[in-house]
Amino acid sequence: MFEWVRTALKCIPKIAKKVQRFFFRKDDYSGLIPLTEREYEERFQKLSDEQRLRAFEMVLDTRKFEIEMYWKRATYFWAFIASAFAGYIFLVRAGAENQFFGLVVICIGLVLSFAWLFTNLGSKTWQRHWEKHLDLLEDQFVGPLYKTVNSRKTFSVSKINGIVSGVFCAAWVLMGIDHLQKNGSLYLSFDIGDADFLIWIALLGAFAAIFAMVFGYGRGRFGLQQTQMFKRIVKYQEVDEVLKLKMKFEEHDKSK
Repeated sequence: MFEWVRTALKCIPKIAKKVQRFFFRKDDYSGLIPLTEREYEERFQKLSDEQRLRAFEMVLDTRKFEIEMYWKRATYFWAFIASAFAGYIFLVRAGAENQFFGLVVICIGLVLSFAWLFTNLGSKTWQRHWEKHLDLLEDQFVGPLYKTVNSRKTFSVSKINGIVSGVFCAAWVLMGIDHLQKNGSLYLSFDIGDADFLIWIALLGAFAAIFAMVFGYGRGRFGLQQTQMFKRIVKYQEVDEVLKLKMKFEEHDKSK
């Protein structure tokens, strides 16, 4: 019994550290080294002509892949957020007895909308990453094709999509405020005897998830990474000679 307690007490600091890292992580750029234009070019000049061509093709393919994934993710979030809207409207029409479930749907919609917003920003960052490589590498293969444009002004499809996702976030926030105001006597009670802890769990859970997206686990980091690989050991199972001989006799008897 005491051994179990000691083990549990030893795990508490580790768990607390993991929880802290989940909700808040400091910016760490120790794994990033700035490159001058000459240093960037030298990294590719060391390669053979075939390797440089493969690198350029990889840039094109990966940029295309990022754009495809951007819209696939958008479709994914559109579907879930639309379902949340439909669910909330259904619960509102169903009557006052479903007010708690309405709040839960609002929290889910809010988390999904913020996840969509930050996913858009992250996808745009990686798309821009490969486009910068394309700008720097295309001259030696296809000329300044991507850098040559015929319009001084245009619209950014991904940025507009980001604005739309931000509007959805604001809409869920306003719907949540309206929901709380209409049911304030139930939801805003700080009296332990009158408080509905399931409601507070839903609210705090939604805000905790959003906080972790902004400041913690959801942020990409470029700190110095140390990696170690391991070899998996696979052994071929030895066949039991007695069983093998028995199976041969059974097959022989069946053939007769």
